[in-house]
Amino acid sequence: MTNIQSLNKRKKNVLKKIVEEYIKKAKPISSGFLAKKDFPQLSSATVRNEMFDLAKRGFLFQPHTSAGKIPTIQAFKFFLANFLSEKEISDRIKKRFLEIKNKISESRKKIKELAKELARQTKGAVIVAFDKDDYFYTGLSYLFSQPEFNNISFVHNLSEVIDHLDRVMSNIFDQIKGREIFIGEDSPFGDKCGAIFDRLEIDDKKIILGLLGPLRMDYNKNLSLMNLLKKIL
Repeated sequence: MTNIQSLNKRKKNVLKKIVEEYIKKAKPISSGFLAKKDFPQLSSATVRNEMFDLAKRGFLFQPHTSAGKIPTIQAFKFFLANFLSEKEISDRIKKRFLEIKNKISESRKKIKELAKELARQTKGAVIVAFDKDDYFYTGLSYLFSQPEFNNISFVHNLSEVIDHLDRVMSNIFDQIKGREIFIGEDSPFGDKCGAIFDRLEIDDKKIILGLLGPLRMDYNKNLSLMNLLKKIL
């Protein structure tokens, strides 16, 4: 893998913007689009040259001859290592989570309803493991509505993992000591998925909260929402 320190400041900024734009658009990013929107001080040719070099280094790939470029797993690892930060959550969303918390007194039911709201806000699947063999998941319809799931083989492979979720959760339950982000070959859900897990202590009992999305999910936003839920609980 290319040493990220070998990238100059401009290349790092270009790569950061490509990842951010791909997270939003779910489509290949062209040099013309990037120059116009994010780097008006640079020519399209300059941005194209930077993207060509990033592709040579393994951070980008071109899915079609005439298309723009897509960030690789290596690019997402770069982004998580250098630009992961919490986003401000709106008062409206905070209020919604608090309403659910205050409406339900029974702890297990409260956690499940909050997990459903987290799935709705992140458009991902949420997993709550109360123990190795005791888990709950929700939000698969949100997950499968993402553009990546137009690929039937991708859906099939992930469905197989979900069918064996008991084995996955049993394997990682004791491994989660705090916040963990799994992408690429590290993800138990396949290299096209990203997953954020965290450990909660509720009523002196360990609970694992997980969020599953496509590789290009909005890690900054989703991390902020998971931290909000953790604080509420």
